[in-house]
Amino acid sequence: MKRQTFFVIFLFTLFPFISQAETVYVTDLLRLNLYEQAKSQGSVIKTVISGEALEVLERLPGFAKIRTTDGIIGWTKSAYLVTDKPPRLIVTNMEQQLSKMKKQLKTANVDKKTALVKAKKYQQLLSTHKAKTKSQSSLLEKLQLQNQEFEKSMQTYKSSVPMNAYLISVLVFFILGIGLGWYIIDYQIRKRHGGFRIY
Repeated sequence: MKRQTFFVIFLFTLFPFISQAETVYVTDLLRLNLYEQAKSQGSVIKTVISGEALEVLERLPGFAKIRTTDGIIGWTKSAYLVTDKPPRLIVTNMEQQLSKMKKQLKTANVDKKTALVKAKKYQQLLSTHKAKTKSQSSLLEKLQLQNQEFEKSMQTYKSSVPMNAYLISVLVFFILGIGLGWYIIDYQIRKRHGGFRIY
């Protein structure tokens, strides 16, 4: 019996240390007062609302010594403290996350529209560039064909006499023909008339 009593006293002695740094929440739809002393004794030092996170520093039967997020320490009834987040707080957090996701979605849609406009612009530029490239390729092919024809013509006329040389030759033979004809006529006239020129 003494051993059991000693064990119970030992557990109650360790209980405050075991429960340190435990985070609890004020249960739904409550405004909970914090007192200076345990068992709701002393003056009220603060009122906490549902969903507020509190740190348990010590526990007594039915009461807990807690610290608020702004550092205020006080006693309150432990029956209104829960270790799980209250549904109201979960819903509030989910609503905040949903609102954040909606903003991100809106931003993503704006970015998507901007990207689509840019993509359309680049597609038009690409089409214009392709059209210019096609036109330039066609012109290049035409010039290459003309160049090939010109090279063929050059090969054909390469072994023949150039036009300038041909014209000069005709002119020289024409002048020589006139000169030779005049000389023959002059020679015959002088021969008939005893060596004298008669015009």
